[in-house]
Amino acid sequence: MISLRDSVEIHTTPGQLFAWLGRMPEEYKSWHPDHVACRVVHGSVLEVGSEIECQEYLHGKLHSLRFRMTKVIPDRRVEFVIERMGRGAFEAQANDDTVTFVAELDIGSTAPIVGRFVDFIISRLFNQRIESMRQHMAEEGRNLKTILEYGSPSA
Repeated sequence: MISLRDSVEIHTTPGQLFAWLGRMPEEYKSWHPDHVACRVVHGSVLEVGSEIECQEYLHGKLHSLRFRMTKVIPDRRVEFVIERMGRGAFEAQANDDTVTFVAELDIGSTAPIVGRFVDFIISRLFNQRIESMRQHMAEEGRNLKTILEYGSPSA
């Protein structure tokens, strides 16, 4: 697997962070300028088994992504799979008066032995796209910090 990870310290509480994540369909466009739309297909955002469909630009191309929630620990961690892409998670690590928001994304193959070869090929052929995704995740983290601390996305 190719693992991407970003973290940012936010002056908020885990409850406030997860309340915002629970409003994802309404908040999605404000999170990043490349976000186009988000809707719940079934269930609710922070519920195991729920499915969410989002559209966003990644590396200059519009993508439709379908997320299925696989694990939810209220106010702490949510894990999901992204159809035909991989898996990810959002986590709130509580500190004294801040929360470290951690975003994780694992893409590639989980197959033993062959998976490493597949991941090597993916990382070489799609290096610019992977770096674009890494940058997008970092921008989302910074934007979320601004939204939760100041009530609006960064300019």
